[in-house]
Amino acid sequence: MSPFRLFAGALALGLSALSVPAVAQEKPADFPRRPISLVVAYPAGGAVDVTARTLADLGQKHGGTQFRVENRLGGAGIVAHTYVAKQAEADGYTIGVIANPFMFTDVLLRDASFDVSEFDPIVTISFDPVVWLVRSGSEIGDKPFPEIMEHAKSNTLQVGMNPNSMFLFVSEYLANQQGVEFNFIPFDGGRQGVTALLAGDVDATAAFFSEIEQFVRNGDLRAVAVTGDERHPGLPDTPTFSELGIPMVGQTWGATRFLALPNGVPEDRKAWLAAEFLASMTGPEAEAAFEAANLMLTPGDEASTKANFAQSFEELKRFLISSGRLEE
Repeated sequence: MSPFRLFAGALALGLSALSVPAVAQEKPADFPRRPISLVVAYPAGGAVDVTARTLADLGQKHGGTQFRVENRLGGAGIVAHTYVAKQAEADGYTIGVIANPFMFTDVLLRDASFDVSEFDPIVTISFDPVVWLVRSGSEIGDKPFPEIMEHAKSNTLQVGMNPNSMFLFVSEYLANQQGVEFNFIPFDGGRQGVTALLAGDVDATAAFFSEIEQFVRNGDLRAVAVTGDERHPGLPDTPTFSELGIPMVGQTWGATRFLALPNGVPEDRKAWLAAEFLASMTGPEAEAAFEAANLMLTPGDEASTKANFAQSFEELKRFLISSGRLEE
């Protein structure tokens, strides 16, 4: 069985994720009568865009409904998020494909004109944990986690990050929990930090599995720990941070992609949409489609999506207050 399928099952158990209704929701009268827009805040070809297009294709194959991916760019996500929250009609024809913590940081750190309460999350698509890693041939390349932290107490580690991202937040939380200080080196994204780590320009960095898989498999990099509740299927020998005594659990410390409606969509339409998307993400065809796109598939129903949404926001807010970025 594919490790991605195993991961979906593990997350479903660990996060109370997937709960497909035993009986399909009755289709609302006269809905949908035209294509439904999936609004993406990022350019075509990126992970969120590919997620949306893969889901749109599966949804159309499942029930015949047409889904149109709409890339609304600007403000590093704020334009699209504002559109879904404040401008789109609450009629079920506009659905945001949202990636957190990015929308959360829009609200908490970027003075966005919208609030998280203006989104109505209905379905989780995927969760990508953060991987913390070192270069295999470096001074700390073969050290277990406790020894790396001991080394860091007397030798300040250069750690790659991109500003106000989950990569930085994970490394900051780790440093705070372990009583060490890192010297953070900024990059534009996880991939750039990985390149710097391979070159020996930094001692450690954080990234998503898709950005480091080939380098871990060929032995150039070593994964030290991962966030979330379960070990990553591609890194079965790498412990979670919680196994190491650092409570980076749930969906706070990673990237969650989910579907959200503007508030006020009629209940029958909302329930039908949630059921349709869940059904389209269930089964071998969906697993194969997401695996072919190198994407995680960890579906969650409306109840678990709302619970994780609220919990992740509050935990991130507490962390940002404790780190001095946000006033209480």
